[in-house]
Formats: sequence, C-alpha cells, structure tokens
Amino acid sequence: MWQTVTDFVMTYLDPVSTFLGVILAIPVFATWYTVTLGEKRRRKRWFREIAAQPGSRPGILILDLLDQKEIHMDVEHFRQQDEALESIPEERIIKITRMERLKPEDMPELIQEIREKAAQLMARGVDVLHYFHAGPSVAAALIGAEFANSRRVILYQHKPGGYDRFGPLRLEE
Repeated sequence: MWQTVTDFVMTYLDPVSTFLGVILAIPVFATWYTVTLGEKRRRKRWFREIAAQPGSRPGILILDLLDQKEIHMDVEHFRQQDEALESIPEERIIKITRMERLKPEDMPELIQEIREKAAQLMARGVDVLHYFHAGPSVAAALIGAEFANSRRVILYQHKPGGYDRFGPLRLEE
C-alpha cells in the first residue's frame, strides 16, 4: 500500500508540483522586483522631478531653532547655488528664528507664529514651499501639520556646512 502511494506521488504529483512552483515563482519575482528596485527608481525619479519643478510661485520658510546660531547665511549660500531658489523674491521668504533653546512652554507661541507666517505665505500666493529646517524635529511636524492640506512642502535639513534636500514632507501619489 505504501509503495503504491509513493509511486503515485513520484509519478504524478512531483512533476505537477514542480511545474506549479516554476509558474508561481514568476509573479513572486515580479512582485519582489517592483517592491524593491522598481519603487526605489520611481522615488528617485519623483524626487528629481520635484527638484526640477519649484512651482509657479515658490516661497521659502526658514525655521531656525538652533541655540545661539544664525542659519540665514547658510540658506542664502545654498540658494545662490540653486537656480530655481535664487529667483524667489524676498517678499516670499519668511523667517522664524529663536536664539534660545526651545522649551515645552514655548510651543503655544511657536505654533501661533507658524500659523501667522503660513497665513502670510498663502496671502502671497505661494504654491510650493521650500522649507529650511534647523532645530528639533517636533517643529518639522508642526510645519507639516500646518501645510498638510494646502501647499506642497519640500524639506531641506540643516547640516554642518549646508543643507540636504530630503524631498517632500508628505507623499503625494
């Protein structure tokens, strides 16, 4: 009896399972490629497109929350190297600066100032906001929450000697 079952499995089921395994491997590998390599390529292309399209009325928001450090000159230096950012007029550049360490009791005042500056930017017709951030990440979350439903926000993170373009604060697909 056992020999009959083994012969049946080896004769019929083994070739069928091998065939089905090969057929099913094709969509598995296609999905793996799409998720790993294809998605990474799409994101890189998308970031390049965002960098190449600064908007029809771009604006700049500089949030400087570093202790005893002025980042405005770093931003200006970075702007001079980027043709699209260099052409943004001064009336669409907004600065929020704190020269002391941000404390929890400072948050309501900071939120109010962010809202006022957001209203100024919207009144000036800004459609894409280039956001230069230097400070705690909670402030970037506040900016993201304030502009989430209104404007595309492209984040630039402060680093010693310049800025890194991180891309959009929110993924738009």
